[in-house]
Amino acid sequence: MRLSRTLVCLSYGLLFAILLAAAVPAPVEARSQLIDRIVAVVDQEVVLWSELNMRLQVFLQASGYTFTPPVQELDRLREQMLDDMVDEQVLILKAKRDSLEIDHSRVEELLGQEVKKMKEASGDDYKGMLERIGFTERQLKTHLRKTIRDQMLMDQMQQVIAARVNVTRRDVEAFRQAHADTLPSTFYVSLIFRKVRPDTSAVTQVLETVVAVEEKLAAGADFAELAREYSEDPGSREEGGYLDCFRTGDFVPEFERAAFALRPGEVSAPVRTEYGYHLILLHEKREDELCASHILVRTGTDDSDKDRVRAELDELRERALAGEDFAELARQHSEDPSAELGGLWNIYDKGDIPPFLQSHLGPLSLGGITEPFLLEDGGRLLKINDDQATIERMIRERLIPVALQEAISEFKQQIHLDRRNASAANEDE
Repeated sequence: MRLSRTLVCLSYGLLFAILLAAAVPAPVEARSQLIDRIVAVVDQEVVLWSELNMRLQVFLQASGYTFTPPVQELDRLREQMLDDMVDEQVLILKAKRDSLEIDHSRVEELLGQEVKKMKEASGDDYKGMLERIGFTERQLKTHLRKTIRDQMLMDQMQQVIAARVNVTRRDVEAFRQAHADTLPSTFYVSLIFRKVRPDTSAVTQVLETVVAVEEKLAAGADFAELAREYSEDPGSREEGGYLDCFRTGDFVPEFERAAFALRPGEVSAPVRTEYGYHLILLHEKREDELCASHILVRTGTDDSDKDRVRAELDELRERALAGEDFAELARQHSEDPSAELGGLWNIYDKGDIPPFLQSHLGPLSLGGITEPFLLEDGGRLLKINDDQATIERMIRERLIPVALQEAISEFKQQIHLDRRNASAANEDE
């Protein structure tokens, strides 16, 4: 059992509910079968052919299949999914044997949420949907309740097993040595981000222009004429700055906050956004939208601004290489939301690095820091995390699936287990 596939019970239950709500026909030839059969017995629990095919149906639907795969591929998927379903039942049975408890009020809360989602998905046809799939609402709730209980038991059992996984200092050192010259298969990346902004002299010049426009407005000049003369918004300049009517979310938050605070006919104070400084004239305030014009004076950047950011990041890189904590530098200097987490930004698989980062991250090894590089929105400095906590986490992520499989295999020896052939060719057995 792979870790990524141990927490599937509830997710499949929810997808099952969605399929039922939408009454999606199964792309599996077994959907019309009238005769069911047992494909596995785990102690006193059975796994039915119909349950296996529902799992397969959900998988194909969620994977975007628009055709029925060849019989050999369907059989391979069934065998793989049956192994997973058996392992899930073993974990659930182990949780019950170990007297793990679940919060029944939480079960009912989640059940209510899922039934509500189904009703919303089916609209006014909820009863018709139940009739088409041959379920009463009580039967549907019974299925979903069991699904949720099983998931919660699996969660708890996996947490118990994971808590027993111990990572030693020797494990950490061995991991460091193994990845001294290469990236781990999965690695954590931290970020220091600096936005490219115009220097203060450029901003001062822009503000002088904005003040000059304000003075002309105060003297009675026409807003539209001033927009045609001064605005640097190519989309509205020739229209006298007119933006048409808009709703919340159409423009950047700073612009919208200022516009919504105005009364019709009123002009805002200068509003700074990522595009520059705006003067906003509100024409009309409707129930759910505003109609306005604006004059935009841009605060553009040039190569000197980019060079300044690159120099700032170069200095931070040197400080990190000299021994300063990268996480603390990120907290103090990064302008990305990840700064609150010490710059912890993303997790990547070695073979799945985004193309725009490949040349920067690909050559690094554990603990490596990129040279500063600039994209459209600013400059970046990335580090492959190698702190003790991160390495322990990466080692645990490798050991936990092994520990889970060992626990499942061990418990299988203590119970009655009968796993049968799941291929379609055996459906008449």
